[in-house]
Amino acid sequence: MATASGDSSSKDGHGCPICLDVFTSPRQLPCLHSFCDHCLQDYVTKKATGTSGVFEDFLCPVCRAVTRPVNSDKPVEEWASSFPESPISLIAESKVKVDRHCDICSSKALLNLATKVCINCEEAMCDDCSFAHQTMKMSRNHQLLSVEELEKNPQCRMRLAKGFGCPEHHDKAIEFYCKIHEAACCATCSFLHHKSCTEVQELKTNLADLLKNMNSHKIMEELSKLGDYLKVFAEMNETNINILESRVKDLTEQVGEIRMKINALLDDIEKTVKREGHIIYKEEMIKKQEENHQCQSFINAIRNSHAFLETVSQYGTDTQKFLVTSKTMRQLQSYRSQIEEKFEKVDSIKVMLDFDSHMKGVLEKEGTELVKVVSTGESTILYSTSNIKPLGERKVEMLRGMTVNCPSDWNPDYRGIAQLQGGELVLADSNNETCYLYDSTYNSSTMYRLRDWPSDMCLMDDHEVAVALPAIKTVQFLSTGNRTIKDMGMITTRYRCYSVAAVNTEEIVVSGHCGGDRGSNRCYWSLISKDGTEKFHHEFDCQETSQAYIAVNTSKSRVYISVKGGNAVYCFGLTNGIQYFVYNSKDMKSPLGVAVDRDDNVYVVGYNSCNIHKLSPDGVILQIISSLVPKYPSRLTFISNGEQFILTNNSNEECRILHHFIHK
Repeated sequence: MATASGDSSSKDGHGCPICLDVFTSPRQLPCLHSFCDHCLQDYVTKKATGTSGVFEDFLCPVCRAVTRPVNSDKPVEEWASSFPESPISLIAESKVKVDRHCDICSSKALLNLATKVCINCEEAMCDDCSFAHQTMKMSRNHQLLSVEELEKNPQCRMRLAKGFGCPEHHDKAIEFYCKIHEAACCATCSFLHHKSCTEVQELKTNLADLLKNMNSHKIMEELSKLGDYLKVFAEMNETNINILESRVKDLTEQVGEIRMKINALLDDIEKTVKREGHIIYKEEMIKKQEENHQCQSFINAIRNSHAFLETVSQYGTDTQKFLVTSKTMRQLQSYRSQIEEKFEKVDSIKVMLDFDSHMKGVLEKEGTELVKVVSTGESTILYSTSNIKPLGERKVEMLRGMTVNCPSDWNPDYRGIAQLQGGELVLADSNNETCYLYDSTYNSSTMYRLRDWPSDMCLMDDHEVAVALPAIKTVQFLSTGNRTIKDMGMITTRYRCYSVAAVNTEEIVVSGHCGGDRGSNRCYWSLISKDGTEKFHHEFDCQETSQAYIAVNTSKSRVYISVKGGNAVYCFGLTNGIQYFVYNSKDMKSPLGVAVDRDDNVYVVGYNSCNIHKLSPDGVILQIISSLVPKYPSRLTFISNGEQFILTNNSNEECRILHHFIHK
């Protein structure tokens, strides 16, 4: 192994992947990965030692490609040296000091340090050999460079470089190129392996033509793109690691919340047990005390009868004895019958907790059975086509644009937009408090007067939309069938609802700011059914009180909320309110519309920046898209295929322009 520092060599990509140090006698595998000769040999030997049976190949330590030496019949200890020297040694040599021995002396088993290199002979020489070389008639005109000069001359180093010879016959130079196999080879290989090939060319005479068909600059650009792509991949992985760490912490917080709920439940159970147990105890105590009082009365009566009979038996006359004895006999029968009736059995009261089936199931399980930490994978697609296309090259193209003519003196302000299954378009105009239903050609329209000014709209099903009316804290449902608009009812929200999104055909989520006495920097969102039942409500602190707009991701059970006054997008759990991430970017400048595509990516419209930020489901920025509108993009909605979206543009012009984009 080399002795230079492995940190710098591994960071700049010119180090051995095994020892992470500067290459020493690098060998190149067929997959083009290079390793130190010694490192590769150790790796192969260890693999052979741990393998039972015949060992004929091994996996590349980097790409896991199956690799077989040129001659697998050789001992395993010689496999590494059978691979060709790697040209990457040139790069390594440019990073470290050249340290070679004199080639002439080495042929005589002498190790003298080289001080000069003959460019013509391609040999390193010591001082004595270089002096003799310059005095000989055949070599006196050869170009000799000192080792120091060689370090500064990459062209000369390239001429002296090893590793550009034949991969199979290391001592032979490359002379031919087979176009059929796209392989360069020596004269021996051309005869042995390409004898029947019809397109074998001599390199020396055909290099110019071959180089014309090769564009090294383009190849380097593509390599750079792949490198950039992998950097994005690695950065996203790092981000996901941070998100994962945050989520694991959230799990602990969730357990704390569960503990509080369980403790509160146990407190209620304890109060119930004490209250009901005291009632049972008091009732049974009174009952037992009454029984004991009756029992004591009988004991006293029996004791009196016994004492009276005993006195008469000792001191009374026969008549007295007869009368008292007969009376006592009757009393005895009466006592016996009453005692058998009232005191036949003693009831013992058992008090226990009677749990319902759910509680019994919980108590019968161990903690590990009640809860498990489950991880689910979420994939973010980085390529848009089968061809490798970096994220930065994805484009948004406009399919069509239109000018919406508003039949009103007021300039329209389209706050809500939805496209029906048949291609019809529904627009909610805030300035004119009106809904417009356009046909699939976006020409003729139907008007409907709303109850108040709208701020957002969502599609519920094929022919129904929900419109947010914040001023009156209302969501109005409209039917759009048969090219008409009909009122289908409305529900009231807790606070002003600036945005609405459909969870399914029977549930919506609304969002806005709390306002009033709830604080100036507080927003909310609520999950509500169409009958007005609020199923979940969550409030959160935001950067600045303003209109909050919402989108829902049903597959991941999440909501995404943009706050216009700030530059942030918040992500929460749909039914638990857990905050998964906050995306902040000063480049958004007043985010308004927010939507989710078919791959679960999130799109946020910057009202003042005129661009769209595309985020992964976990809040990683994937792309910033120019919205192609002059100013003030407002609402964005995806149509049924989840690939195309519609964007409204609210400018100060007389007519608003609507753009229909496709994201490639």
